[in-house]
Amino acid sequence: MENLYILINNNYDVIDEKIVEKYELTKGTLSPYTRSPIVNEQGEYYKENKENEEEKPDLSNPDDGVDEMENGLSLSTSEILDIAQGVDSDMTS
Repeated sequence: MENLYILINNNYDVIDEKIVEKYELTKGTLSPYTRSPIVNEQGEYYKENKENEEEKPDLSNPDDGVDEMENGLSLSTSEILDIAQGVDSDMTS
């Protein structure tokens, strides 16, 4: 396992191996509290692609909570629930 460093104020501080394991830190991520980059000895920040990594979901067609009916009418999830319950949403908070 290579040593990991945290970049703070243009200085590389080594991260203890126990902390790396506890927070599952890897090169190319940000530290959980300071949001500083985690780098290797050379200061490289890029994350290496691994063959066994999960594929990222296709977000090209996100589910935005709007459903289009057969007649072309578009209703949001909250509007469909209002119709089903026979009430109108309260916009007051």
